Amino acid sequence: MMKQLQISKAKAFTLIEMLSILLIISCLILTTLWSRSLLNIKTLNEEYKIEQLITKFNYFKSKAISNESSITLLFFNNTGRVQVVEEKGNKYRFNIKGGKVINIAKLNTINFDKYGNISNFGSLMKEHIYKIIFHIEKGRIRYVKI
Repeated sequence: MMKQLQISKAKAFTLIEMLSILLIISCLILTTLWSRSLLNIKTLNEEYKIEQLITKFNYFKSKAISNESSITLLFFNNTGRVQVVEEKGNKYRFNIKGGKVINIAKLNTINFDKYGNISNFGSLMKEHIYKIIFHIEKGRIRYVKI
């Protein structure tokens, strides 16, 4: 005769309990990965805004070279605006998107001459995260994350 297999009385998870635990674990993993990607997007967005500001500075440098006239940029502490004064008398201002100038080190004005050289050197701080550095000898502008 054949013996019947005995089912052990050990407690185990049911299928529904197992699926619910897997659902909870997958939700936790998904939210963790999503929050990290949001932080990366925020950092990329900040770097894009800084590069856009430096592109504006390079535009004014190129405009000074092409018009063969000097252009002066005036910076103000704790504001998000920069005033532009051209040699020919045009005055206008633009706003810094997503930030403001917090600390001005060694410069309140920058003058691009007709050759594209920068008259002053120094650095600007933007929201205590990035530092924009102006090099006098090469006319270069770069940023450093602090």
